[in-house]
Amino acid sequence: MRTITLPTVLVSVLFLTNGCSEPDVPTPPPPAVQFRTVEMREVATTFEFVARTRAREDTAIRAQVSGTITERSFQEGQYVDKGDLLYRIDPRPYEAALDSARADLSRARTNLEVFERDLARGIELQPDGFISASEIDKLRGNRDSGVAALEVAQAAVDKAEIDLGFTEIRAPFAGLTGRSQLSIGDLVSPSSDSLVTLVQNDPMLVDFDISEQTVAQSLLEDQERSLRGEDPITYTPRLQLVNGQFYPLPGTIEFANNRINPTTGTITVTAQFPNPDNLLLSGQFMRVFVQRGLKEERLLIPQSAVMEDMQGRYVYTIDPKDIVGRRNVSLGQREGVDWVVEAGLDQGNRVIVNGVQKVRPGMAVAATEVTAAPYTESDAPVKP
Repeated sequence: MRTITLPTVLVSVLFLTNGCSEPDVPTPPPPAVQFRTVEMREVATTFEFVARTRAREDTAIRAQVSGTITERSFQEGQYVDKGDLLYRIDPRPYEAALDSARADLSRARTNLEVFERDLARGIELQPDGFISASEIDKLRGNRDSGVAALEVAQAAVDKAEIDLGFTEIRAPFAGLTGRSQLSIGDLVSPSSDSLVTLVQNDPMLVDFDISEQTVAQSLLEDQERSLRGEDPITYTPRLQLVNGQFYPLPGTIEFANNRINPTTGTITVTAQFPNPDNLLLSGQFMRVFVQRGLKEERLLIPQSAVMEDMQGRYVYTIDPKDIVGRRNVSLGQREGVDWVVEAGLDQGNRVIVNGVQKVRPGMAVAATEVTAAPYTESDAPVKP
């Protein structure tokens, strides 16, 4: 039997112990992130509102006289000018009524002439005693009755002419016609439903509501500018269509309502937009962006850099030693893929835009600057 000495055992144990020890774990490299430098850019301050289009003129065309429709002079959906013929009602009964009224007018005029001649002869004979005062009074009464009869007959002619004119139903303003509710041969009267609707789409009005606080602030700023001899602030509205594109023509603020809605605490503002191609239709819901004054220099950061928790919105920044820090920020409007910074950052700060999920405050990072947002401008809503 082989004998194992103590020194041999000790050497074997030391060998095995050294052979099973874990190697030193290398320190992982700092996480790689991308950052943008906070910069100033010219930005127009804009306010966004939900709006609804409204035609300046929108009327239901109705018949003013009774009769049978003999002509329709437009195609449904056609643009018509002011004064264009829309419908014709059979004019023959009204032409006959006008002829009769004119005949009555001629008779009344003839009678008045006779009464005036009789009165003139009576006045000549009265000084010689050939006619009494009572007979003169009677002649004057006949003359006055003739004057009244003439006025009645003239009024009847005027009414007959008006009624005859109503047999031609014409457009009261330029606009687009709707669907015709009646056809040729239908009998209409003033109590009938509308014949067709007519809408004036150019210019188009757009109504939107703003808060009373915004109104008060705007009035205060204009008052302060007036005291300094400056012009009032200008506001330029632009429309965003339902497909996300912006209407090519800017509008103008026309007026604000004369009272605040006590239920909502808002006031309705009306803007006017030229609509020569009828791209805007009455009753559409869309968004209106109102630009306040001219463009100004503002701080901008990418939207991808912004996070939010119970304390509000914040970003991760990188100091000159590439150490991560946290900054709470107050943000304003969106500008393409960026946010306008109201407070919390300064020009030149470096904010992380890629890799924010890998870092925490106090960590060291391997930072690389990027000059464009992680996503393209086409991914964001188009700004006016």
